[in-house]
Amino acid sequence: MKKSLLFLCFFSLIFSGARAQVFQVDTIRYNGDISKYINIVLMGDGFTAAQQSDFIAAATNTTDYLLSQEPMARYAGYFNVFAIKVNSIESGVTHPQNLTECAPPATMPVFNVNTHLGCTFDSYGIHRLVVPMNFTNSVDVLASNFPSYDQVIVLSNTAYYGGSGGGFSTSTLHPESNEIVAHEFGHSFGGLADEYYAGDQYSAEKPNMTQQTNPALVKWKNWLGHNGTGIFQYCCSGNSADWYKPHDNCKMELLGAPFCSVCQQTIVESIHALTDPIVSYSPQVSTIQSSDQFLAFSLDKLMKPAPNTLNITWQLGQNIVAHNTDSVLIEQNLLPAGLHNLTVTVVDTTALVRVDGHSDAHLSSVTWTINKTTTGTGITSAANRFAVSVFPNPTAGSLSFTLELEKESTVSAELMSADGKVIMPLKKRARASGTVAQTTRIDHLPSGSYVVVFKVDGLPYSRSFIKQ
Repeated sequence: MKKSLLFLCFFSLIFSGARAQVFQVDTIRYNGDISKYINIVLMGDGFTAAQQSDFIAAATNTTDYLLSQEPMARYAGYFNVFAIKVNSIESGVTHPQNLTECAPPATMPVFNVNTHLGCTFDSYGIHRLVVPMNFTNSVDVLASNFPSYDQVIVLSNTAYYGGSGGGFSTSTLHPESNEIVAHEFGHSFGGLADEYYAGDQYSAEKPNMTQQTNPALVKWKNWLGHNGTGIFQYCCSGNSADWYKPHDNCKMELLGAPFCSVCQQTIVESIHALTDPIVSYSPQVSTIQSSDQFLAFSLDKLMKPAPNTLNITWQLGQNIVAHNTDSVLIEQNLLPAGLHNLTVTVVDTTALVRVDGHSDAHLSSVTWTINKTTTGTGITSAANRFAVSVFPNPTAGSLSFTLELEKESTVSAELMSADGKVIMPLKKRARASGTVAQTTRIDHLPSGSYVVVFKVDGLPYSRSFIKQ
């Protein structure tokens, strides 16, 4: 996501040169390095230079509300928030009033306002759809003032009700604007569908929208019967009768409702995809020599959900030496001469995610190689991040697995019986970054429980499955 947006900003800078304008950027919330945290950027439209204090007050209010909603509340520490004070020549928003559904002029007059981002009502044939139509200016502002953005929210300076999703979440300053922002954030950040029927042109398979009605196959099958999750028809006639949603009281349908479990899961998966919970660790130097009796290893800073659902495992060679602690001491006097790998893995075990056949295990790791010699001990380190999935589970005829690698890695896998016997070793090989997928026939194996043990750059990770 970030790479594509940065490319868009770079492209805009090349072709817009003189149009780019620098505005003041205020920090609303700061949790850490912008290259590692999710950066939400708010831009105001229809705020004149004299109204920028009003924009900052609105931006702060929007931020506080958005990050108080689940699941963003428990991951609030993963976000930075910044506000760009975009100066418009005129105050307000454009309203062409060119739709039959528009309110009469006495209720909402015609406005033609010169604003920097060009926010307007009546977009794409829908009165309440407020969209920043000056796309060039919008991208130029981001490219010139904060190109490292991950999510953009545009606040349009009017008290009339309206907003939109798409590339940028957009909302007016209507009394329900905070709920509008949260709803539109679901679209822009999570890729979620509306759970009211917005029209045939918006119908598509999405995390919370499907035509599948089989409880065993529907994409949210793991949530059925929990927290009110079911398979609910959108409506009763036409194409809407062919589409289904997971809940009948979700923020993607009703303002003021919470995000349903399926939508929360989708947003959490977006957070996982954009972040690595290991922010910093030590030692980081490529090689150190130490004669100390105890060698200290530490995860100096972690992004932690609240409540904290991170599972931390420290492993020296094949032995687990510590759980759920940010640091360990290794007594080097007890190490025999030779190479020893100390690996720490961090996994978010949140109950908000129940996903099969996908990257349901987002692992981050650091491996230190300890070289014990008669003259001293040398240490090298390397960080990695990967995701593993094994499916289907249970299975009868074939087993598939995928690895999503952050960088080029050496990968191996072994199929083992429950008692630890290697049944099927797979060749070790170097793999480029990206997704590695493989399917293996196992119909010759007897029924029972099995384990697939993966090693990525020497880091072991196992997944259990059942052969029917």
